Amino acid sequence: MKRVSLDIIMVLVTLGLLLLHSYIVLPAVLQLLVFKALLVSAGILHAHLTRKLIFPKLDWKAEKLTAGHIVSIVFYIVIVYAYAIGG
Repeated sequence: MKRVSLDIIMVLVTLGLLLLHSYIVLPAVLQLLVFKALLVSAGILHAHLTRKLIFPKLDWKAEKLTAGHIVSIVFYIVIVYAYAIGG
């Protein structure tokens, strides 16, 4: 929870801006920035929750990276990228 608290705040703030139609007063560049921030933060939350449910607990302090570590890192990158491009 500690690692994703900033993303939870970002999702709530940006969703609030979008749902209350407050973003209309912002210039187009800032509207795009707010929407992309929402997508990336939602992607991080989705990746974090899904990884916690699917993959076993990993020891990140281990000296050697295992296949599980690599798959977990790729999992985060793919989900956040997919959200960031708008889908």
